[in-house]
Amino acid sequence: MRKIFLILAVLTNSLFASDELNIDTLFKKQIGLRSITSFSLLSTGNPHSYYIYPTIGVNGDLNVWNDTKQLYLNQTFIYTLTPKFDLLISGGGNYSRQEYNNIISGAFTSKNTLNFDSLWLGFIYTGDSIADFVPQIKFQTAIIQREKTVFQTKNFYFQSQNLEASLRGYSDPVVYSIYTGFGYNAKRKFKIANIEYGHSIYIGGNLSIILSPKITLDLGAEQRFQTEQKINGIKNSEIRSIPTISAGSTYSINSDTAVSVSASLGGSSAAPDAIFGLSLWKKF
Repeated sequence: MRKIFLILAVLTNSLFASDELNIDTLFKKQIGLRSITSFSLLSTGNPHSYYIYPTIGVNGDLNVWNDTKQLYLNQTFIYTLTPKFDLLISGGGNYSRQEYNNIISGAFTSKNTLNFDSLWLGFIYTGDSIADFVPQIKFQTAIIQREKTVFQTKNFYFQSQNLEASLRGYSDPVVYSIYTGFGYNAKRKFKIANIEYGHSIYIGGNLSIILSPKITLDLGAEQRFQTEQKINGIKNSEIRSIPTISAGSTYSINSDTAVSVSASLGGSSAAPDAIFGLSLWKKF
């Protein structure tokens, strides 16, 4: 899944968090504040744990899990300064239940944790139309990330950045978007080891089919690659392929509020099995 925000890349800066869905408002720009509150449930049977913002990736936790379920809460605020320039801030946390076999007794057990994840700051620049496309660039940097491995939890500052470029357009009755991005992760220095998570490269596309002035059907697909993880300079994984496909729907309650639901399935052993999402959009 391209995050739980199935339609974020397509509609966030066209409907501006919930103008009623009609042709006249598809690419409307409004000065002011809007918010996106998102809940997502990630489940996987592979040994990894994940971060899901700004894109899905395997974190550097060296524990090997049998099964993981993570409930995420993410809050994003976007403020439009001019028709071409937006500021954004996004933060979130998760509640995790991770199951494993005790290496000493062999007993099957579980670990439950409540975690703050990260706080990101960035901007969105929307360019002039090129033929039938509207180009857009989004840049974000992690102000703080709280991460853990084995017996240590540590805060990291300005250690990750994400750059994404997209083209979006409209062809009655479809809003569509194609995008590509790069995520940079600096080396993390823990007591137990120096861990390089690997960098992310991804490409994807979204479609939102306007079924009525208030309802869209949303579809998406994305292919991500995460470069090799290294511990103290020694490679301990290959390049990970993390493909996902997504489907969902958005309902515009009124001109200021909308709600969207989404479901995503992973397409490789390195991807999470499923992510289910619920997002509330609000314009102030």
